[in-house]
Amino acid sequence: MATAAAYLPPANQEPDSRAAAEAELLDRLRRGDRQAATEFYDRYASRIHRFILRALGGGATLQDADDLMQETFIAVAEGLPFFRGNSSLFTFACAIAHRKAMSFLRTSARRARIAATMGPPYDSEPHRPEAEGVRRAMDALKPDYREILHLKYVEEATTAEIAGILQASEHAVESKLKRARTALRRLLEKER
Repeated sequence: MATAAAYLPPANQEPDSRAAAEAELLDRLRRGDRQAATEFYDRYASRIHRFILRALGGGATLQDADDLMQETFIAVAEGLPFFRGNSSLFTFACAIAHRKAMSFLRTSARRARIAATMGPPYDSEPHRPEAEGVRRAMDALKPDYREILHLKYVEEATTAEIAGILQASEHAVESKLKRARTALRRLLEKER
């Protein structure tokens, strides 16, 4: 894959020719040109990733930023037919990244508030050592993993119901459930 520098207009290039190069890239993107998609990604990915990391603040993980960047590029691809060209492609992508990051922060804060009000989960049989180990492992999980496992195994929600609650696709829910189960399994193995 070529580097972003190969696709950037030279610094001494006139603003009109930069605008023309971006208009040509936009036209190719709208036609579904895969090379144009690669050029777009190479040109903007690192800047958008940094933007997302800064928007999320110090509490963000690299995985969160990576996930949001992927969502951003998907949303950019879906939004290209509606892009009027009143701004640069980078500005368009950053506006989408901003909305994704703010939504993520709101969702994270809401989940943290919900988790705090739930109290310690799985207290029904604290006298059993294995129940205590499960409670400790659940407490050590990330809040979103705790939430999804609670919905699936305590509330007995279906994948479709969880997708509706979390406003995610069923595929995303299945993926997150798999990661949550793996994380829980690792924590339980450490308990032994």
